[in-house]
Amino acid sequence: MELNKSERILFSIFLLLSSLIILYNIFYIPALPSADIIKKEIIIQDDESENNKISGAININSAQIEDLKKIPGVGEATAKKIIEYREQNGGFLSKEEIMNVSGIGKKKFENIKDYIKIK
Repeated sequence: MELNKSERILFSIFLLLSSLIILYNIFYIPALPSADIIKKEIIIQDDESENNKISGAININSAQIEDLKKIPGVGEATAKKIIEYREQNGGFLSKEEIMNVSGIGKKKFENIKDYIKIK
């Protein structure tokens, strides 16, 4: 099969471009993030988790807002409601009594009961 001049030129261009694409893919090395960036991200994550760790159960009769916020699912608004309830009612007599606080129902109580205590 004989190719005319324009077909030979097109075929040569095709071979050249194909070769360049193959060579590029063979020798291409993607840039990886530097180890310093990865270390900083890990350190930041560790710092955040350290602030939110609970060491033992939290006494809901004496805990301040910052301590109450460490309980999973308890934010600042709920922590304020817990303190307000305890001040108005002279403290909690049982863990279950926390369900009297607005915003804490059975489901939330089940999630937090292992993180709270009455002393």
